[in-house]
Amino acid sequence: MPAKMSQDVKLLTSLFLPFILIHCVQQIYLTYAILLYHGYGFSYETTGWIIAVYSLAAMLTRPFGGWLLENFDIRRILVWSGVLSFVGCSLFFANESLTLLLVGRALSGAAFGVYLIEPATLILIGRALSGAAFGIYSMGLFSHQALCVSEKRRGAMFSLLVVGSVLPMGVVTPLGEWLLYNSQVMIYLAIGPVLSVLCCFFGGRVNVSAVPAATRGGDSEKNWGSYRELFSSRAFLFLIVTGMAIALVDALTVTLSLLTAERGLVISFFFAAVSVTALVVRLPCASLLNSLPRVPLLVPCGILMSLSMIVVSFFPSNGALILGGVLFGAGLGAGWPMYQALISDLLEPVLRPKGTATALLLYDIGFFVSPLIVGYFLPRLGTGGTFAAVALTVGGVLVLVEVFFWLPFYRLRSRGS
Repeated sequence: MPAKMSQDVKLLTSLFLPFILIHCVQQIYLTYAILLYHGYGFSYETTGWIIAVYSLAAMLTRPFGGWLLENFDIRRILVWSGVLSFVGCSLFFANESLTLLLVGRALSGAAFGVYLIEPATLILIGRALSGAAFGIYSMGLFSHQALCVSEKRRGAMFSLLVVGSVLPMGVVTPLGEWLLYNSQVMIYLAIGPVLSVLCCFFGGRVNVSAVPAATRGGDSEKNWGSYRELFSSRAFLFLIVTGMAIALVDALTVTLSLLTAERGLVISFFFAAVSVTALVVRLPCASLLNSLPRVPLLVPCGILMSLSMIVVSFFPSNGALILGGVLFGAGLGAGWPMYQALISDLLEPVLRPKGTATALLLYDIGFFVSPLIVGYFLPRLGTGGTFAAVALTVGGVLVLVEVFFWLPFYRLRSRGS
């Protein structure tokens, strides 16, 4: 038992910095919409597409990422996806730098007309590359933990590991907002490439000794499960649909700066509250996630996140942002590790790489669609109306899924055990 605990601790410590760093890269751009709309003057629709293409690229790489994990060493995957992140983030300078305009032109495969390239096009390319990198890198980390963490410690371990996904929100995101409002655009844009280099360095040092030999990536003799087997699980299908619905609300955070900037509010209050609350849920309460029933509690976490956005939409004040952040942080803090743990709970080990990739893909679909919805409805419903409409719709869907599937499934599963 002590040896197993030591192995789990080694895995946790080796994954923790990569988790933090890749989410720092992602979350420094939670204020990017401010620069795109107010700094560069792009329309709501163009801003929505630039924000959304990141998640689209991440989404499209998920199945490919699952295949990579089944066939290649995790360290190699993390290093090369970190390199891809560096290239993509570097293109965000395209609106300022002629050199990077040339690089972007070369990457897009064109041979002439450098000066005719619209900055939005190169930024789209950069967002797509960095989104693909995030998709592969994060999928690799989540799948690696799904293979290595024992079931008895899965709730707490997943909770502790994904602290790295919320910790930056209370530090990096406010820093990004401060830099933008103080006209330090070049420093803001330099953070992503620097963090990507660190992702390469620490990704190459992830512990691989905890991977079961029978499921180790690169084993050509391993009979990995098929997608047909994966989708034969009705519970898994409902899990990914639930995840996609929650993602629609979760993704409102990447365009929330449009609402706060319009109302003259400080978005850092929201993200700081999210970060602190999620850390409280994930650290002191981490051991509870081993004993609490995850099946019926996932949806209430999503409903809390929906309620958060309703509060922020209807009450335009910094106090409402803090309250909304607390509600959102509570839902996200418990919900995300539960979602990850349920993938492993519902699937056999040979299906977990494909299952993790698919679950994250569906989550990314929500992140891709949400900014497009916001970009389309903002001119029509206003900021408050748009955010409230998305939150109310998702909340209603989640209630139906909970009542008609997850609660009956939990009761049936409890009787079976």
